Amino acid sequence: MGKEIYEKIEEQAKPYLDTRCNEIHVSICYGMAERLLSHYPDADPEVVLPAILLHDVGWKMVPEEKQLSAFGPRADDLETRRIHEIEGVRIARRILASLGYQAEKTEEILSIIDGHDSREEALSLNDAIVKDADKLWRFSQVGLEVDVKRFGVDRDRYMRWLKKRMSGWLFTSAARDLAYRGLADAGMPTKDEADDGDLPGDGQGLP
Repeated sequence: MGKEIYEKIEEQAKPYLDTRCNEIHVSICYGMAERLLSHYPDADPEVVLPAILLHDVGWKMVPEEKQLSAFGPRADDLETRRIHEIEGVRIARRILASLGYQAEKTEEILSIIDGHDSREEALSLNDAIVKDADKLWRFSQVGLEVDVKRFGVDRDRYMRWLKKRMSGWLFTSAARDLAYRGLADAGMPTKDEADDGDLPGDGQGLP
């Protein structure tokens, strides 16, 4: 399957990504997914890449004033978090059907979208790569700066918080390597012994 199909999926996803910085988020996550796929030849790009392009289209259906309660280090609105997954499945199903995407792969893509934030375990290697690519946004230079601003947190403290969560949060060793590299490139501070890396109201911390 050529890259043209991913370009068509991206084009149809765009109208749903003009919220929550999702155009930038999805672009960076897509690049992370490609990098992870290069390490795991058993994974299926025909599942992973459409899933990462479509995973957050459902945020378009969530009022912007409610979004920050449903993701980030202080997230506590589990119902809204689920709404964006449920709506994402609905929108992604329509987009993939309109493009005549393979039925079996469509169902796997939708199952990944349907728990990419709320489901803590990975269903498969494909799912693990999508989950990791999504989270790696936070370890990119752009993602880090966007999140520090919108969460209103201290940059160094936020990086320590990310480092603290990393080992149990990312599924693949390649993702952990990319995350460490991202923090190092961002100037990861030496740990302040008076600060254990927690943030006020520390919640799920989902991307």
